Amino acid sequence: MMRTRAPLLPLIVGVICLGAVAVLAAPPRKPPRGPHQEPMLPRKEVLQVVGRSQLPLLVDYLWIQLLQETGRARTAEEYLDIYPYADLITDLDPQFDTVYRFAGSALPTNLGRETWVNTEESTRLLRKGLPLFPDDVRLLMLLAYNLSTFHKQYREAAQVLEQASKLPGAPEYLSALATRLYAQSGEVEAGMALAQSLVESAEDEETRAAFEQRIRDLEMEAQLQRVDKAIATFRENFGVAPPDIQTLLWLGFLDRPPHDPAGGGFFLGYDERAYSETQRRRLEIFTPGDRGYQWN
Repeated sequence: MMRTRAPLLPLIVGVICLGAVAVLAAPPRKPPRGPHQEPMLPRKEVLQVVGRSQLPLLVDYLWIQLLQETGRARTAEEYLDIYPYADLITDLDPQFDTVYRFAGSALPTNLGRETWVNTEESTRLLRKGLPLFPDDVRLLMLLAYNLSTFHKQYREAAQVLEQASKLPGAPEYLSALATRLYAQSGEVEAGMALAQSLVESAEDEETRAAFEQRIRDLEMEAQLQRVDKAIATFRENFGVAPPDIQTLLWLGFLDRPPHDPAGGGFFLGYDERAYSETQRRRLEIFTPGDRGYQWN
């Protein structure tokens, strides 16, 4: 009898431990009314000891809890509850790559009028996963999106997209988007260097022509950013923007006129930034302020 019962002992202990862990891991019941309560999860060190023999099953249980939290979420606070589950799961099983992507994209919450919250937690989780999955194109794209949209860190976003664009299976538009983000960050030369490398490695004339045009666009953006800096200096000195670009030249805020290879002129838009008559838009993704210049 002892021989038949002995193998059951580890299983029974495992089930008991798993049950205890599940009780600990379950979020507290929330009252129907009142302030939001965050889920109270056990520390990873406790779970690694108590549930060591059943760790994969425990991770799956927590993953189900995360999905349920996501399905129930209606407010920003409830969406934020996703983070402690995702953080704990990836502590217990760092190779669970789906969690980084799913939770990283689910966490950011729009309160209205493009006011986003839970973005720091989303970015923190994506950064946590990337050292383990440096060739995950989707993870890189999500991080670049967060950096550019929420944190306005355009240069790092451009670097992340440049890295992603070189991976197998990456969408073709990533490299062009990276050059645009470099321009947005003021790193026009970095954008031109990337575009030039893409010209040299292009396998067809259409692609080569597209990036040759991007180089010309970046050269134009460099001219416009130079004028923008002169406008900012003028505003610091006089408290207002200059009436036109010619005034910047007359008063020495510009050492030379901006150059348009197509022969067009330059002007100040109603957002008090420089524009070219031959290029319909600035080479950027996000327009500073709420009154970005728009062509009809």
